[in-house]
Amino acid sequence: MRLSLSVTFAMNRYHGRAGESVLEWPPSPQRLFQALIAGSHRGAYNLVNQTTRDEALRWLERLEPPVIETCTPLDCGQGMVNYVPNNDDELVHIRTAKTMLAKAMTSDRTIAYHWRFGSSSEAQVAASVICAIAGLVTHLGQHQDIVYVRGEVTETESVMTAAGEARIVLHPTERTDGEWEVPAEGALVSYKERYRGLLNGESPFDYVIPSRSVRYQSPDIISFDQPLALFELWSNDDTRLRFEPRDLRVPAAMVRNAMIEWLKANPSFVAYYGEEMTSRLICGHEPNQPGKAYDGPHIAFVPIPSFNQEWLADGWIRRVLVIGNGCEDGLTSDLFNDAQSNLGGRSLKDNGAVIGYLRRAESDTRDSVLRLFIRSEQPCRVWRTATPIVFTGLTRRGRPGGQLIARALKQAGIAETDIDSVATFRGPIIPKTVHALDYRVSGYLAETPRYHAEVIFNRPVIGPLVVGRGRHCGFGLMFPWAKEPATILEEENS
Repeated sequence: MRLSLSVTFAMNRYHGRAGESVLEWPPSPQRLFQALIAGSHRGAYNLVNQTTRDEALRWLERLEPPVIETCTPLDCGQGMVNYVPNNDDELVHIRTAKTMLAKAMTSDRTIAYHWRFGSSSEAQVAASVICAIAGLVTHLGQHQDIVYVRGEVTETESVMTAAGEARIVLHPTERTDGEWEVPAEGALVSYKERYRGLLNGESPFDYVIPSRSVRYQSPDIISFDQPLALFELWSNDDTRLRFEPRDLRVPAAMVRNAMIEWLKANPSFVAYYGEEMTSRLICGHEPNQPGKAYDGPHIAFVPIPSFNQEWLADGWIRRVLVIGNGCEDGLTSDLFNDAQSNLGGRSLKDNGAVIGYLRRAESDTRDSVLRLFIRSEQPCRVWRTATPIVFTGLTRRGRPGGQLIARALKQAGIAETDIDSVATFRGPIIPKTVHALDYRVSGYLAETPRYHAEVIFNRPVIGPLVVGRGRHCGFGLMFPWAKEPATILEEENS
């Protein structure tokens, strides 16, 4: 059986935020669940059929995350600010700035949430109650996001999109670093307790709402599911540290060293996970065999250059992304989570001298810079290197650079059939980056060529995408060039 809630935006706009300047699209199931509570607990609706209503909401919070079927919106209001009076009891209001950034829907303005459930009589009753509650929802997002919601129960479990419609079907995967929240068991009770606390003047942050983190993606998109953790680099005087792009190995080594020092200071963790696993994941080699190559699960430390959409940022490094390659589940996942959760506040050292410390970013996936490299809200087919790809072998007749890059992409989990074309360049191909040969390398990274590259895929890709030798310290970091190939050729030939 399938429960479907279709949300239609009356004003063709959505302003819901996942952060101060980041739109949440599509609206999370947690946000819809809050709207269902708000609609069914106001006025007379809060006084009738309370037991039946709450039983249905508790049933809904226990279901697996829904599939979401969305329209294709456009960003609007970028850079536009409106000044409105604060909500206070002063005679002279102080006006505060409100960004007008929103998602604009054109002809299609409906999002559908589809839950699967068993066909028991109790479940069918609960689903029918949720459909009745859905009609009471009036807003989803901010106060200006007026909606009307329709519920429907059908016997089919599959989601079919009508031919010719530009609809996107997103499937959920529960992840600790997921960008969307789904209610978990106990959410309804916690929301009620928080509301009573707010009426008594308490802070909403005093209440923890049970939830599950979920990543949504289309099955037609290539996505990388490694766990992530983003850290900012700060100096001892609380200003941002920054490093030249060509010195990207320096901040990568500092963060790796901070993790190694944490392990040395906590031998109980090493004893629990084993010296072999910690050495492999963090140091990348077999115990007592430092010269042997290791290609299993590995924690990468990837410096992230500072870019923005207008290309006004300087491209210097102020962040390091910690990626758990091969650490998606099991004991390796536990080790990654323990290690990254203990990195915040650790010292950054240069030749033994403390020069700063690590600060965990407020959100791993919604940081304004990292979002440009991941591009989960609009997957991209065209990717260009922010740092050069270090080849896994030497070029020769019959084995050009494009073939070696295809090999590196295959090692990253991308099939050769998903690659449309590859082009290599010595010089930088995106602003604020430097020539491939200007990056400072030594050891095995100096043994093979390094090139910038543009790769066009047959399917859209969600990052982060890091390929080639040295990918565990930031080489081969790719940037989604958010234009279709035809547009790029037209611009570059003009």
